[in-house]
Amino acid sequence: MGVLLALALAWLYAETLAGLGREWLSSPDASYGVVLAAVAAAVAWQRRDRVARACAEPPTHRSAGAFIFGAGLLLFLAGQLGADVFLTRLSLVAVLTGTLWFVAGAAVVRVLAAPLAFVLMAVPLPALIVNAVTLPLQFTASQIAESTLVTAGVAVFRDGNVLELPSTTLQVAEACSGLRSLVSLTAIAVLLAWATPGHSRLARVAMVAAAIPVAIVMNGFRIAGIGLACEAWGPRMASGAWHTLSGWLTFAASAVVLIAIQRIIAPDRAVPPALEGAAAA
Repeated sequence: MGVLLALALAWLYAETLAGLGREWLSSPDASYGVVLAAVAAAVAWQRRDRVARACAEPPTHRSAGAFIFGAGLLLFLAGQLGADVFLTRLSLVAVLTGTLWFVAGAAVVRVLAAPLAFVLMAVPLPALIVNAVTLPLQFTASQIAESTLVTAGVAVFRDGNVLELPSTTLQVAEACSGLRSLVSLTAIAVLLAWATPGHSRLARVAMVAAAIPVAIVMNGFRIAGIGLACEAWGPRMASGAWHTLSGWLTFAASAVVLIAIQRIIAPDRAVPPALEGAAAA
């Protein structure tokens, strides 16, 4: 029955999965989905022994799994009728969760909760949400960059998301709002919280919540760093290799900050070596 159900779901969601993959590979704003999907697969593989032990137990609370499965199918139908790809992609996660719950039991879903959360986060945000948060993020990043540059002794005039420097004009575009790094850092925070067992739910929520201010502030520092580079070496530093490198360096530094926060909140728990090495790189 499990094989037939898997084949049926693969047929039902074939177009949804294909569209999701195309967006991950073609859109810079959704590229983080590839990483999150890979992390989900890696975490699920790491927990394969626990999954096998959970599958050996009799399934429990199967009615809840059936309810989630049915709700996911209704969500898929709503997405199809309304031509809303976001709803159909959300329904994929719901149906997958409900199927695991109904077939294998609640214990398996608990073991795979983290991978399922990463799959959910890999679904690109709808344009309505992106448009609603992008402009405030641009303004906030511009304000942080302005304050940082003034502190560094650089004359700057800010008009909205535009920074007027002596050597050049910097515009904090939509791509520089920091939304991508915000989503990716939140995923890292979820992984850190998941890798810190034995602590209260509040401590884990605090780890995840810390990703939001860290991502916003570090993005403002990145823009300020670009402004300082422009003052030192010319306007060409606002684009090209330095612009790309600054983004990667900022993301790596943000991950290190998150790990430091995790050590403060949970000092007796070690960060997974693979994650710590990735952040150091």
